[in-house]
Amino acid sequence: MPFDRRIRLRSAALLLVPLLLSACGLSDDESGGAIDTVKIAAKTEVPAGTKLVVAEQNGTQSLPWNLANAGQGTPYEVDFADFSGGAAVIEALRSGAADVGSIGEAPVPIAVDSGVTDLVTIGLQANPGTSGGYYLVARPDSGVRTIEDLRGKRVAYPPGSGRHMVTAGLLKRHGLDLRTDVQPVELAGAEVVPTFAAGAVDAAIVLGNQYYQLGEPPILGDGKGINTGIQTLIVRRDVLDDPAKVAAIGDYLGRAVAANNWKDTHADQWVDQYYVKVQGITFEQGKKLYEEDGIASYYPIDEQSTALFQTVADGLHETGTIKGRVDVSPFVDGRYNDIVTAQNELDGVTPKSLKS
Repeated sequence: MPFDRRIRLRSAALLLVPLLLSACGLSDDESGGAIDTVKIAAKTEVPAGTKLVVAEQNGTQSLPWNLANAGQGTPYEVDFADFSGGAAVIEALRSGAADVGSIGEAPVPIAVDSGVTDLVTIGLQANPGTSGGYYLVARPDSGVRTIEDLRGKRVAYPPGSGRHMVTAGLLKRHGLDLRTDVQPVELAGAEVVPTFAAGAVDAAIVLGNQYYQLGEPPILGDGKGINTGIQTLIVRRDVLDDPAKVAAIGDYLGRAVAANNWKDTHADQWVDQYYVKVQGITFEQGKKLYEEDGIASYYPIDEQSTALFQTVADGLHETGTIKGRVDVSPFVDGRYNDIVTAQNELDGVTPKSLKS
């Protein structure tokens, strides 16, 4: 099956700065400079005229970037382009329309399984042990009260996505196979909610804001224990052959970490701007979602975070979402780890342990 159809689908920190000089051209004199709201642990020397296009979904990169003023004084131009779904982000990268893409946990393994090998993950967030804002819900009039009741029922999900993985995983926990024991209804992400609301399916996997917009239908299960909370920044592999882009991407990643950390110290502002104004739910609803899951922290791409990412690929295979087993290790690159660590230390952020 073609890929596009399958997925449619922060003192101590400053001590680290000299370590970054050779790899990314960081200026020691500029490191730790204040830019309004956030501080950047290290800035990068980028050739004049360099531009980055960042492909995102629902403003998840540009909104914190702008709210935290993380982009002030960037030595390059940054444009954000919004796309619907991980597949569209990946195609933007592969076509050269974007330099950096922000996607969730599932698209990279799925793409690799489909023969796409020119992508590499250079930034990784995770939030394991949370629901991820994924909820498997049933229509109140469907007669479905438990996941076991879904046998033979119509279940909607967007194929090739984190929601696909969570749906399959929840069913498997309860002795059901998404492919054979229910009627799977594959829909574009934007079509899941209206289809559920219209009564055309018995159950659907929805996001937190959608759950509230639907009037809080019965929840059969959520992403806890399946969701990793992984969000990735990916690039096309050959972009890393361009020294100017490499420098700009390193600087961008450090600022993205700072913007992400800003959210956790400005929770009410983040809830208002993201959950209320972007996602269209009340402040109280947004605050509840925020307090349940918190923020996915950036991690160095090391053995532990790669192992967590591997569990995603393994889960996709075990649930039949992908046909083959995918080794994610060739598709991650930790060249910017010192930048991530320096920024987290500057901001006083200690990501939760990934050890199982």
